[in-house]
Amino acid sequence: MLKSYLKKGEKIVTLDGHVEETGTTSGAFLDFGKTNEYKATQAVRISQLFSAGKIKAGDKFLVTDAWNFVITPIKYMSDLLDIPVEIHGIWHAGAYDPSDILGLKMQKPWPHHAERSWYYACDYNYFGTHFHKNMFLENLNIPLYDHDKAHQSGQPHDYLKEEILSIPKPKHRDNILVWPHRYNEDKQPEIIEDIKRRIPEIEVIITQKHNFSKREYYELLCRSKMIFSCALHENLGISMMEAVLAGCIPLMPKRASYQEMYDKEFLYPSRWTERYSAYRFHKEDVANKIRTMMADYKNYEESIITQQERLNKYLTADIMFSKIAERKTNGSK
Repeated sequence: MLKSYLKKGEKIVTLDGHVEETGTTSGAFLDFGKTNEYKATQAVRISQLFSAGKIKAGDKFLVTDAWNFVITPIKYMSDLLDIPVEIHGIWHAGAYDPSDILGLKMQKPWPHHAERSWYYACDYNYFGTHFHKNMFLENLNIPLYDHDKAHQSGQPHDYLKEEILSIPKPKHRDNILVWPHRYNEDKQPEIIEDIKRRIPEIEVIITQKHNFSKREYYELLCRSKMIFSCALHENLGISMMEAVLAGCIPLMPKRASYQEMYDKEFLYPSRWTERYSAYRFHKEDVANKIRTMMADYKNYEESIITQQERLNKYLTADIMFSKIAERKTNGSK
């Protein structure tokens, strides 16, 4: 996708790190030890390229997860070796989000200082939603005059549409509700476990309890009626977008990025699941909402198509790609 924005003679070089084994830390999206091994080897490779004179003035770095200390040596070498480069960073989550695992577990304030430092080291900072961008700027106390470094750009997930559209769609959908999240406290799995007991006539599938291949998961979505969330933390929500592309009714709380991205008919009041104690008071409201919408699936088909179109701007990163491709007046490329 980025290649289509490049000028003649420009090229993309991928600088991967290296790690012997992969996996995830319990309750997390990644392995907290191995990810640092990976980033450290990235920093070594980049340092070697600077030292060998292969990094030139005007080169551009796209750091696909800006919670990455590799930004520091890039900026350090650029400044001290007099090789002006541009740094573009994509933010996904961090300690600045009190409901993210980093926000929950990391001792403050040091990670906030690190995040502010990386924000300022980057020439351009990209966020998938306005909700995410505004939370970052507010929680890290970035002054208004420095907000021009932050851009809402969506993320480059155009390929999802092709992958999901390639899956054959059944004529009739099964009475299945999918819960697609990590089994972690910010996603409130105790709520979906109670819902599963409360609506036995509906098959509730908690995906982390299964070992679906990507193809199997997409096939499941294409024959299911609903995708459900009670997440406290969501800055974009790829799994919910995948399900909508597959034709599921999305049902989620009116909070986080959801209230920006989804039509109001798919949002239930945030207070219903703002914590488990609140859910216990509203559990019948939640169960009845699920039953009613799933029973009326056919009447939601047009609304789902409209929602698919609304999500297009979050599944593309045209703003980011155009910023990377810009030529500055000082001759950088």
